[in-house]
Amino acid sequence: MLAAEHYPYYDDAMPNHALLEVHRSKISLHRAKAGHDYPTIRLPHTFSMLTGLPTRIYHTIHDGALAFLVVVAPSNLASENALESLKSPALT
Repeated sequence: MLAAEHYPYYDDAMPNHALLEVHRSKISLHRAKAGHDYPTIRLPHTFSMLTGLPTRIYHTIHDGALAFLVVVAPSNLASENALESLKSPALT
C-alpha cells in the first residue's frame, strides 16, 4: 500500500484522527442498466491517478452525520505509476 506521505494534501502535522476537507460535491446518480441506479461521488481531478485502483469503502457516523471512509489500496502493477504521479504537485 502507498505510504500516506505520498498522497496529495498529506500533512504530517495533522493528528491521525483529524479530517481534511478536499472537495465539496453533490451525490449524483449513475444508471448502469435499467432498474440499477448507483449513487456516485466525484473526487477532484487531482486524484485522477487513483482511477482503477482497488478501494474499500466504510461507513460510520461523524458529528451526527453519515460519513464514508474510502481506503485506496493500489494493485502491484498500478502502485508504481500512482506513486510517481503522486510525487508531482497536486494543485496545479
